[in-house]
Amino acid sequence: MNDRSVGVEVDATAKWLEARGIVGAAGLLRRVARQRDDAVRQLGLRPVSPARHMGGVEHPAPRDLDAAAEAAMLRTDVARLQALAERAGWVADPVAKRLWRWRDGWWELSHRRRNPKDGYHDTGWYLWGPVGSYDGEWVDRHKGLAMDEAERLITKHLAAICGDNR
Repeated sequence: MNDRSVGVEVDATAKWLEARGIVGAAGLLRRVARQRDDAVRQLGLRPVSPARHMGGVEHPAPRDLDAAAEAAMLRTDVARLQALAERAGWVADPVAKRLWRWRDGWWELSHRRRNPKDGYHDTGWYLWGPVGSYDGEWVDRHKGLAMDEAERLITKHLAAICGDNR
């Protein structure tokens, strides 16, 4: 396997996916990130000139344009991958009674039995999300209702974040 750096955030997300048994998505994420990094590296290593002078107008080298087009295509591919992951909705994990969801970060909805010693005061579905969101909040006793409520909470959280960023 290629050991070139793919970025701290990408690597952390890939490790997180692998820890939860979603190895295929982790590999795909690393591969797309490496392709993106290669395209950016190609852009960064080539000087803007040697530009050709034709009729008094500078034209960049064709290889620069190829690398820029490849980088743009990879950005589009990553955005398309994220959109597809968001549209997929809640995906079952190989581990029983656990669901995953991508929506501007990874979300987990899992079923826990009542155990006050572990912090689970009710039997039902609990929601975990990215840092600064939900950390094991009870959602509902029933799966269907829990999925609907989790979507509502995620939407509310993302709206609050967007409001803070503006």
